[in-house]
Amino acid sequence: MTVRLVRQGKFKAVFVWDIEDQWSKLQGYKRITAFADLLEVVKKGKPGKYAYVSQGDMKADFDRFCRAVFHYGSYFGECAAVLEELADVTTMSKAPEGWGILVRRGLKRGISLFPISQRWAEADKTAIGNATDFYVFRAATGSDVDYMAKKTGLPRERIAHLQPLEYLHKDALTGQVTGSKLTFR
Repeated sequence: MTVRLVRQGKFKAVFVWDIEDQWSKLQGYKRITAFADLLEVVKKGKPGKYAYVSQGDMKADFDRFCRAVFHYGSYFGECAAVLEELADVTTMSKAPEGWGILVRRGLKRGISLFPISQRWAEADKTAIGNATDFYVFRAATGSDVDYMAKKTGLPRERIAHLQPLEYLHKDALTGQVTGSKLTFR
């Protein structure tokens, strides 16, 4: 789903927090494992698609990654950031510093964010609060259903009845809700 959304956007650069080392295997993405290499891309404003695979302290690397993306957007304009598995690097409380800056101030700098979490109740609430779109897939438990309904404004009953690969999309700006099923091509 996210790959398709990123493809639809016309981004000068795409930066992926690729903790599972999956995006790096997609055509057109350059795998980066050293922060110095990511920093070189960011400082020079290079266009392209970059999958950053953390090799050390995930939380410290995530903070530096977020700051780097913010720098890119601030100085070179439109870009996208895909942030996989936020619950691994954030908490339910206040957003960590670099991520907080990126999620609160990135949009006005042309940075489109695609934060992803399997369980949003374990991840940072700032991402949900600043979202312009929600894609909600089947929730595993009733408490997850309740949490996502409360945070997104999507009807609890519709979330509860989602089947595997089905999702609801809500445009947070217009309130329009649509549903569909994820297909792989």
